[in-house]
Amino acid sequence: MAMILSEYRTKLLYKIMNYAELGQRIRQARESVSMSQDDVASRLEIPRSAISLIESGKRKIDSLELQTFSRLVGKSILFFLDEPKACVESREIEEDDPTQILFSGNQAVDISQDRKQIDRFQQFHRNFGELARMLDRLPSQFTDEPMYKVFKPTPAAARWMAGKERARLGLTASSPIRDMWDILESEGIKVMAWDLKTPKLGGCFIYSRSLGSFVLVKSNVGASSSNMLNFVLAHEYCHHLIHKQRKGFACDPAGNYRQPEEYFAQWFAAAFLMPEEGVVPKLIKYAEQADGSITPEVVMHLALDFGVSYTAMLNRLAARGVEIIDKEMYKQFAKEKVSQLLLQIGRQHPDRSEKLKHFPEEYTNMAFEAYGRGLFRVGKLTELLELPFEEAKAQLQARNIPVDLGVNSEADLLDDIANA
Repeated sequence: MAMILSEYRTKLLYKIMNYAELGQRIRQARESVSMSQDDVASRLEIPRSAISLIESGKRKIDSLELQTFSRLVGKSILFFLDEPKACVESREIEEDDPTQILFSGNQAVDISQDRKQIDRFQQFHRNFGELARMLDRLPSQFTDEPMYKVFKPTPAAARWMAGKERARLGLTASSPIRDMWDILESEGIKVMAWDLKTPKLGGCFIYSRSLGSFVLVKSNVGASSSNMLNFVLAHEYCHHLIHKQRKGFACDPAGNYRQPEEYFAQWFAAAFLMPEEGVVPKLIKYAEQADGSITPEVVMHLALDFGVSYTAMLNRLAARGVEIIDKEMYKQFAKEKVSQLLLQIGRQHPDRSEKLKHFPEEYTNMAFEAYGRGLFRVGKLTELLELPFEEAKAQLQARNIPVDLGVNSEADLLDDIANA
């Protein structure tokens, strides 16, 4: 009789259980035994996407699947079905994987040849969340609410928002912004740079309610194109300000966009980095030095002063509403070679290579701290930071963190790695 009542209670609880609450408990149990969604999907013989839907409360898990899962993680089935007070509260990573949305939701440019990098980005995002949980660093949930209310994505609205954001950051209209990387980091955005193969892909943006905003930019750009990164970062910054709820954007420096949000981000970046109030006075000054004429050399000077590419400044001067350069002059100036212009004016693009970080500093610091606390061994550290053992060892020594090999000798460790 007691067995029958227990089974009846379990079935009743299962019927009235809130799927979101159940999914949260399932995720908590899975992570407590360090199993991935792929591991669980394989054992339950269902797709990994089904596990993601179950954990987000969007798919029901049947009683047989739940029983199998409970045995898998070593917990009583009542752990998942009992009253809410029995469940330990935890702050979780967002239910849908933003890196997957980034890839599948992108409509601006075909980025299929960077599929491996997006998969790698997905793993990085997962690792970032795991480190944050290990160290109890998960912040309060971020908001999807935009910083500014833009009711119609027009160039005028982009100029208005750019002016508002400059004022919020304490920047005057005439102040050049030569380093967007610092601005993004100061606003809590995690920024990194990797090689990307897609020609028109300058960078991408993802957002998670639990971890915030992440920006990935292309690192494999030539010296003469280094200022292009400033524009890409300003473009992605716009997504951080008002498009968090719309994940999956790519920046196309050539301007081939399909989504209104992409057009708007491009207009914002132009107005934010090259406000007319700042550009025009400098333009007049340089033109006076060139016998009152606007020349390609003048445009090149302005581009360097405002930390953008020659093409970006040329587009700005010819943009509708500005129109300092007409169409014919634009076509003529667009034929100029940047390398030649730099030689003629005796200037060069700034070297931004030191600024380009493989991983956000916060991620690197968390990895070293977790290792220093003994939460994992050096092999895991090299995996998280994508470092060869010798470099990881050198960085540990530089941080005065003892190297715990987890084996009898360094030779044994290297042998284990070679035979893994």
